[in-house]
Amino acid sequence: MTTYAIADDIAWVSREELDAGGLPVAYVAPLPHGPAVVLEGSACLVWLLVAQGGTLEEIVEEAAELAGLAPSEVAADVEVLLTDLVAMGVVRTQ
Repeated sequence: MTTYAIADDIAWVSREELDAGGLPVAYVAPLPHGPAVVLEGSACLVWLLVAQGGTLEEIVEEAAELAGLAPSEVAADVEVLLTDLVAMGVVRTQ
């Protein structure tokens, strides 16, 4: 079973000010030369779930719960985002 995790050479910080009405944001950069990527809103939430590690199904379930949606409503978008993050080299599969 494939699991997702943050790649080893990545530096990142996040801001999750959901209570203040702001969007969560993660700034992600491959070291040492970048470029940095900004993940906002639901993309940041998925990033934070990837930081915990998990399978596609686990990440979809948790993302849906955080968004107050059914897993079927977020599954395709989460899968596309994970595919893009892997292609950028900031997320690895194992």
